[in-house]
Amino acid sequence: MYRKTLKKKVIKILFPALYHSKIHLVSKINYSGMGSILMFHRVCPENTKPRVQGNSGLEVTPDYLERLVKYFFSQGYEFLSLDSVHQKIREPKSRKRFLSLTFDDGYADNYIYAFPILKKYNIPCTIYVSTNYPEGQASPWWYSLEDLLLKNDYLKFNLEQRTYKFKTVTLPEKEDAFRNIRHLLMNGREDDPLYRVKEFFSFFDVNLEQLSRELMLNWEQIIELSKTPIIDFGAHTVNHLPLNKLSIEKVKYEVLESQKQIESKIQRNVCHFSYPFGSKDEVNDREFSIVKECGFKTATTTRWGNIFPEHVNHLECLPRIHVNEKRDSSDVRLLNLSVNGTIPAVINKFKRVVTA
Repeated sequence: MYRKTLKKKVIKILFPALYHSKIHLVSKINYSGMGSILMFHRVCPENTKPRVQGNSGLEVTPDYLERLVKYFFSQGYEFLSLDSVHQKIREPKSRKRFLSLTFDDGYADNYIYAFPILKKYNIPCTIYVSTNYPEGQASPWWYSLEDLLLKNDYLKFNLEQRTYKFKTVTLPEKEDAFRNIRHLLMNGREDDPLYRVKEFFSFFDVNLEQLSRELMLNWEQIIELSKTPIIDFGAHTVNHLPLNKLSIEKVKYEVLESQKQIESKIQRNVCHFSYPFGSKDEVNDREFSIVKECGFKTATTTRWGNIFPEHVNHLECLPRIHVNEKRDSSDVRLLNLSVNGTIPAVINKFKRVVTA
């Protein structure tokens, strides 16, 4: 059995066992902090077809989102915008713990499925948009990669003058190929991942622009959402690239140009930023320093952790909690393992305040 597949099977058994052990009530004392910024991507009906878990883990169902909101309301949490989180970190007053909802990339289902639920319960959120998606000049290519792998038992292609071959008969083989090809596309000899993405898909006659039109928010939807008081938009770069692969000049362009484009469309200030591929393998001190100089109120990573008063000195690299309905077997209660600090404590070797 592939190691990643085994790990996911273990987690599906371990997380419920940890929750029912009540260990999260112990970790809550030192590791829950002031609250948590939750990281979502897509909100869409369940797809019952075989899936690559790297993509399906980015999706939650509308039912799960609504149950999450109702459950944490019942637990006494307040739901805050990132503006309010920024203020709370700078001037902690209320001891009531908070959740702040963020959605990465700018998927159209945020408008279709998530917004009606958030509006129903008056829940603020931030949607981080990579601006070349609504422009139709970039695409969430990882979904095209998933389709290729699910339809084929074998892939062969050239990339940067090398030939690659992947056997993709079984689902574990497809998931292993997904991870390896993703790594190849994001890490190569040249510092232009977009070129490698286009080169790869040229072998399979895939229309990436069509995919973007189908899956991503357009500017009309973004403008409409921006007129509602509960929806804020944040910058997420122009092309959704790992920033540590780019020069300083290109990083500044990706960050500031995305902010500029969104502001010009919605006629509102864009004060928050999220790093694409924001793990420790993809953004670190150099990127944090650049984004800090750009003057955003907050910038969020994909580091797994809760928010503490000490983050007042690290507003450019705030951690978040990964929301994954598949991982948690649709049980919203298992998020207590994260917001109460059990999982972050283990992942971060019992370091409370996660920064770089």
